[in-house]
Amino acid sequence: MHGAVTIARDLIAIPSVNPMGTSAVGDIYSEKHVAAYVQRYCSNLGFDTKLVGNDKQHPNILVLADLGCSQTVLLEAHMDTVSHENMTISPFDPVVKQGYLYGRGSCDTKASLAVYLHAASVITTQRLRLKRNFIIAGVHDEEYAFGGSRELARQGIAASFAIAGEPTSLNIIFAHKGVCRFLLQTEGTSAHAALPWLGDNAIYRMADVIHEIQMHSEELKGRTHPELGPATINVGRIFGGEAVNTVPPSCTIDIDRRLLPGEDYVSVRSLLQGRLAKLGKHVKILDPYVEAPGVYHRKDSLPCRSLIEASKIVNWKPEFQTAHFGTDASILSAAGIPTAVFGPGSITLAHTNAECVPVVELEKASDIIVALLTE
Repeated sequence: MHGAVTIARDLIAIPSVNPMGTSAVGDIYSEKHVAAYVQRYCSNLGFDTKLVGNDKQHPNILVLADLGCSQTVLLEAHMDTVSHENMTISPFDPVVKQGYLYGRGSCDTKASLAVYLHAASVITTQRLRLKRNFIIAGVHDEEYAFGGSRELARQGIAASFAIAGEPTSLNIIFAHKGVCRFLLQTEGTSAHAALPWLGDNAIYRMADVIHEIQMHSEELKGRTHPELGPATINVGRIFGGEAVNTVPPSCTIDIDRRLLPGEDYVSVRSLLQGRLAKLGKHVKILDPYVEAPGVYHRKDSLPCRSLIEASKIVNWKPEFQTAHFGTDASILSAAGIPTAVFGPGSITLAHTNAECVPVVELEKASDIIVALLTE
């Protein structure tokens, strides 16, 4: 079995489910054991390693190889996964079947992390000469708030460029949308449901808000990027009311706004406030709980050009692509590290109830990363 596949199986067998902002605790909801595996594996190869972060349940792990080369590449992948519940396969019992490796996190993104570790092993055991210094970063909390990459940015991590490991089918994502998530509230006045004229129904007020947001979503179709298409907005959840026999004094909706490069919460809020101004002062837009900017790099940028050159060495021809989803590339690029998104697996299989990754892509990705790093 190929070394990258063996490592990926080991990583999948270690649960690291993101609690997604809930109070869920326990080893299954922690990245610490994945980080410990990475640290142990790379320490045995002779690399310097460092656990960083204030939360021992949710650390980042760094593997450092600095031989004084002129460039340093950051190889980043997140260690957390989405929920393991309601899967049709055993989430943490990885099996290879018909050319695919199955398990939660198999393509998103433990396969990418396994590729980096295997590349480090090949470089060490074959005594290959580095042409770039490298840092392997296994980060926490990508799935909910990009927390691990934010922590790296705050700590001042530096590199000439970065690869954010995500399932791209070994194609190069040079641009993708950002994301902004925030709550919007309407306020009313409670009253007995038998006497509704004494109250002010916040849910009814929210109905008007939702209608305006739906109209706003149509307006956004006219705000397009030449390669990423339109900005989008989605009302994903709604909460309100105290009891069926009480006029609700408040209502809240949860909004997901996908950002084009150059957009941010301030511009998003300004547009939305303009649309909702006629509904009065009872509408309140709260500050975002997640915000990550859109990403755009030229196809001849350093990360893209370097991946093309490495792929050519191993007879692979990746395509340049864009994406509607967000990645840690948002945070790393905003921190001044040009970042392309690249890795084994398909985004159409990520988060699914039978998540899997093609074995052949694990193998080819390993060859590409070795070529990226060595003479």
